[in-house]
Amino acid sequence: MSDKPLPNPETWPGHTGNWNRWPNDLGTLNLLTPEVILKAIQTVKSGKVISLSRPVTDREPIRGDVCYEHTMLNAGSWDLEPDRMESLNSADHVAFRTHGMVNTHLDALAHVGHDGKGFNGIDFQSMVTKDEGVKHGAIDAARGIVTRGVLIDIPRMRGVSHLKPGEFVKPDEIESVAHQLEPGDAALIRTGATLEDGIPPTDESCRHGIWQGLHPECVEVLATRDIAVLATDCPGDVFPSPYGHIVRSPVHTLCLTYYGIHLLHNMDLEGFAKTCERETRSTFLFVVTSLHLERATGSLTSPVAIL
Repeated sequence: MSDKPLPNPETWPGHTGNWNRWPNDLGTLNLLTPEVILKAIQTVKSGKVISLSRPVTDREPIRGDVCYEHTMLNAGSWDLEPDRMESLNSADHVAFRTHGMVNTHLDALAHVGHDGKGFNGIDFQSMVTKDEGVKHGAIDAARGIVTRGVLIDIPRMRGVSHLKPGEFVKPDEIESVAHQLEPGDAALIRTGATLEDGIPPTDESCRHGIWQGLHPECVEVLATRDIAVLATDCPGDVFPSPYGHIVRSPVHTLCLTYYGIHLLHNMDLEGFAKTCERETRSTFLFVVTSLHLERATGSLTSPVAIL
């Protein structure tokens, strides 16, 4: 844990991050220039594509929230049309809850605000409303992320299989590898978290349950490297948070509200990390797209790495 004293809730975070750095609501996606993308493509050596998404799960194991529903509308119905051969068809209906602790999803900047403000200092009440949805910083701004990914494998650095629920990635661990990161990169941080890891809440201070994640000061280190995306195999924040006296999810707050860094959660990095270790690689082409949802706070997604 950091030796710094806990910050004052009235003055935290003490800066406005990337507010007004760019004349739009894209945040750090502005860093994905053609030059950055072309450099990322050059990391491809074998053309091997690896999916980094978890199977979509219908219910969160900790709180029991329904997060995905699948209903069949047709299954083998006869399609009888004049002058056509008989054919069969099937169709279904899918509904999902975007945010949560299990399904792989990408957060829009409008997902989290702080002290009444969203990214760029926009009044959060005018940024998103219950009736109109997201008016600034919706997830459709992130429907085509192509950049260089950098894997930061924290358990491997520690010589363990995984971080335990409640354990966090330390800022000095990120500092030790920060030189590998370049502007526009996606930082993929492995904690070894799995769907079975979460521990049910013990009191109101850990309403989300107990999960492994990042210490809030890790964000400050990553932001100095101008990363475009912070992607993890966990909920991002460690729960309960050492900054829980300020906000419940300070990693979310720093990234989305102040720095404009899009967050990708709950990836499956286990097989990928083993491949990277075997091939002594930590950089790769990283691609993630959201659904084209114009007024939404996030989207389920299926990111891929190309080695």
